[in-house]
Amino acid sequence: MKSFKKYILFGLTVLCTVVFLLTGCMSKDPVQTLHESLEKIVELEKPFRKAQKSLKTLEQAEGKLYDKMIKLNMDEFKQMIKLSNKALKQAEKRQEHLDLEKESIEKAKKEFKRAQSMVKEIEDQKVKKKAKNLISHMEKRYQAYDQFNKDYQKAIHLDKQLYKLMQNKQLKLQDLEKQLKSINEKYNEVLKQNVAFNDYTTEYNKVRKDFYKDCGFDIKEKSN
Repeated sequence: MKSFKKYILFGLTVLCTVVFLLTGCMSKDPVQTLHESLEKIVELEKPFRKAQKSLKTLEQAEGKLYDKMIKLNMDEFKQMIKLSNKALKQAEKRQEHLDLEKESIEKAKKEFKRAQSMVKEIEDQKVKKKAKNLISHMEKRYQAYDQFNKDYQKAIHLDKQLYKLMQNKQLKLQDLEKQLKSINEKYNEVLKQNVAFNDYTTEYNKVRKDFYKDCGFDIKEKSN
């Protein structure tokens, strides 16, 4: 079969939220409660980060299968069927891990709503302003993830369609090219949202660290 490039986003690198181990005691209950809620969000996102690592491995394995497929000719059609079926299974596994990601984020978003409700109860205006800024960054972060997840779901669907097309011995070149174009366009959108999510995560961590310091917490960072 003629060689064609298929754009697959290998190893989507989503920045993990830095865990801050804090000591100290806050005199204002709303701030203390907000802090506790933010730390709980870190814990709730652990399955999300774990699923991200698994996705990277699955993407690489699926990419290797595709590379083998495009090197085959029609005399090796049985091998094409075998490889495309394996690729379909890999795509399904990616779907499962993406669902696990989404589940983790949704649980974290519920806790985030609790954190939001604490901000309006903060009396110190300087602290309140910083808390609002922190909340704003997290909102943008979650919005970027929601779009990322939506685009990636569609990308996996297009991949699965491609593998099924490659099981058709009468597949036309123009149909293959059309499918590959759709896949590449969708993964470009996935990449764009992934970059946005990473950027918002980086900014959120900076703002959160600044917020904690301003509130009097002693901060000790620990990679997660």
